[in-house]
Amino acid sequence: LDWKIHVAPMHVLGVEFAQMVRLQQGAPRYAVDDIRRAAQANPGALWLIGNEPDVAWQDNSTPEQYTTVYHDLYQLIKTADSTARVAIGGISQVTPLRMRYLQQIWDRYRVQYGADMPVDVWNIHTFVLREEKGSWGVGLPPGLEDAADGTLWNIEDHNRLDLVQQQIMTFRRWMTAHGQRNKPLIVTEYGLLMPADYGFPPEVVAAYLTDSFTYFATARDSEIGNTRDDNRLVQRWCWYSTADDVYPTGNLFTWPGLTPTAVFRAYTAFMRSAH
Repeated sequence: LDWKIHVAPMHVLGVEFAQMVRLQQGAPRYAVDDIRRAAQANPGALWLIGNEPDVAWQDNSTPEQYTTVYHDLYQLIKTADSTARVAIGGISQVTPLRMRYLQQIWDRYRVQYGADMPVDVWNIHTFVLREEKGSWGVGLPPGLEDAADGTLWNIEDHNRLDLVQQQIMTFRRWMTAHGQRNKPLIVTEYGLLMPADYGFPPEVVAAYLTDSFTYFATARDSEIGNTRDDNRLVQRWCWYSTADDVYPTGNLFTWPGLTPTAVFRAYTAFMRSAH
């Protein structure tokens, strides 16, 4: 994914491209005709409706705004391509506050449209960041700016895999309680953002990548896992990032030179051992 839509995305053998409709305060940043053309030109594509709508400097949408735009875009994309798979926009992390934001969307959809929200693929991010107004991290969700129950994780928590595992379990329990157990769960963004001098040098990042890949690939639960996938909890995940100039800590390649990093070497070693 590259946080965009493309009528003709580059096709790479063995790699699937996910279309993403970015939002701003509940409105798509693309023309409706462009979205329709992209859907028609790429039958069966995976569509992500928004990116972190719960974050003010990302897609910045209140639950009310997101409910309406999701409904409208779902209908638009499915009309253009009935085989499209539509995923909800990933919340930045799974915490009580972010789940309250999501629950409001779920409840509002039922009230506004008289049916459960139609989601083909559930999508989350699993960062470990602070939820506090005016602090580092992801702030408070739009529409819940006065919330007092943000999770106050610290910088040293940023690479705690147990907190990522906790997020997956929490979200899978929520899916099961809402009749969504056998839908795919994908993690379209996660990783480490803090720089090396905050305690996250390449060897720490590489270990986190290896350990998290192992968890995502093997985690199962007979009560909440996807029964269509051997009770696995996570169906797909996407490391952040291939190459980024804003948060380069987890880069697989340097930017802009695209030289392989120590993190990429750890990724390569893991993939070779896994296959």
